[in-house]
Amino acid sequence: MNNGNLETSPSARSGASTQGLAAAVDDAELSRLKRELLQAEVRLAKARATVVGAEVDIKVVGARLRALTK
Repeated sequence: MNNGNLETSPSARSGASTQGLAAAVDDAELSRLKRELLQAEVRLAKARATVVGAEVDIKVVGARLRALTK
């Protein structure tokens, strides 16, 4: 059903918003965002290492438990 609302295509909307965004973003903001992204990537890598360590601990403890119950 047509409500009479005309919407522009996503590409038309993004083109207009990109031009306004490009004028508003400066080098300091880009540097800050890059630094935040790098920090988030480091936190993710540390979290993944913690998970892997916990998985190894579980396997070792599980193996010890199976050995003791034989």
